[in-house]
Amino acid sequence: MTLKKMLLSTALTVLFTVTVMAQDKTVDGAKAVTSYMKEQLSLNDSQYTKVYAVNLSFLQKEADNKKKNKGADQIKKLRVLEDERDTKLKSVLSEDQYKNYVGNKAANRKKIAEYYR
Repeated sequence: MTLKKMLLSTALTVLFTVTVMAQDKTVDGAKAVTSYMKEQLSLNDSQYTKVYAVNLSFLQKEADNKKKNKGADQIKKLRVLEDERDTKLKSVLSEDQYKNYVGNKAANRKKIAEYYR
């Protein structure tokens, strides 16, 4: 094998490994946040599955936003993503659960930040 092929192979392996690790962290983050929300909001199994999907999508889009945008653009896009997430959650949660979710939003953000530290 030539040096050029070995370097290309090594580069592809590193790229693949980093991508898989980032995806794993997003999946783990979605599981952690959704489990926290399950306790906080008393989600049933059906709600848990739907909330997990919403959280996973949100965290994937948030990670993509961090890569593509910086500064004010990143913050604006994050607000749009959070609004999108809230709209989806409102359709899954009962009225009381949603009020509880909104009331604990700051704690939820802190939980996500702690997880990613």
